[in-house]
Amino acid sequence: MKIALLNTIKPHAGSGDGMTEYAYQLCTKLSKSNKVDAIYPLEQSKRSDIFGLVYTNSVFKLRIRKLAKEDYDIIHIANQELGFVAKMLKRLGCKARIITSIHDLMRVKDEGYHRGFLQDAYSNLVASSVHDALNFSDLIIFTASSVGNSAKREFGHELKKHTVTLLCPKDQFRTAKIPADKRSSELRVGYIGALAFRKNIIFVLKTAKMLKDDISVKFIIYGSGAEKPNLLQFKEENKLSNVTFMGFAPENKLMQIYDGFDLFIYPSIEEGSSLPILDAQARGLPAIVIKSNNMDEEVTKYCFKARDEQDAARIIALISKKGCSKKQIGAWTNYARSFSWDRVAKETLAAYKSA
Repeated sequence: MKIALLNTIKPHAGSGDGMTEYAYQLCTKLSKSNKVDAIYPLEQSKRSDIFGLVYTNSVFKLRIRKLAKEDYDIIHIANQELGFVAKMLKRLGCKARIITSIHDLMRVKDEGYHRGFLQDAYSNLVASSVHDALNFSDLIIFTASSVGNSAKREFGHELKKHTVTLLCPKDQFRTAKIPADKRSSELRVGYIGALAFRKNIIFVLKTAKMLKDDISVKFIIYGSGAEKPNLLQFKEENKLSNVTFMGFAPENKLMQIYDGFDLFIYPSIEEGSSLPILDAQARGLPAIVIKSNNMDEEVTKYCFKARDEQDAARIIALISKKGCSKKQIGAWTNYARSFSWDRVAKETLAAYKSA
């Protein structure tokens, strides 16, 4: 089977971007038994970069005209921001079957992904691409059931043929031995991910504020993004000496960073399949999410669900005092490790054949 896989960024390991990790894993796994060519508009880009999106919607389209004439069996659009390609290919008479993966719909909402004067233009471009993907693809792959439900609500019509394929922890996170009991005098509460508005990192800082007098609890935040200045300002104004911003988490240090945490907190408002949660649980860590999040139960099944910052502080204080039982740790660790990219590749290949 000859497959073209499209992504906004060249698929590579350690991107720190969930959709690029998805494209990279598919390229790696599917290339073992199929011919897979990766096609992308930019060497490097940011999903929230309006200039990158403009380029994608102009110069990149010339490459798509050429792609439509080539002899691929499947053209898989791995990123919803390229959904307009499905419409182009169909109108150009492309004979390949068109598959589009949709990861989340926060990017089509006001202040969903980031804030600022470019948000409206960005959201409109992404909304248009998702609309084209839903209407012109032969099959849609949602990376979480909640994303499919959001698509029904946002675009107001029944979906065409679709399937759900959850994302997974990295292979080494599933197989590497978890360090023995760390026995530290501190409880290290960690976060790894984008510092974007929808990630709701302010929740972590407000929780830290409630625990600032407890010298045994420290909050360690890894990531970069548009919200960082606002978060640093909140930290300074509230004198949160128990919070440390560490910057981007490099791929070659990522598992070591997770293993340095005692607890993981991920208060995102909305996600598809959350890679950080599964990565953390695959390393044996308890994870806290907010109860009001729009995430799949498949991902949050073994998470502690906090109603608000006060409840999160209560959960953290309880874990700090009593810890977690071996039975609890085994349950979420084994569950997270039951997800694999090999399974994703197998399910994706089955989706190709069904299309």
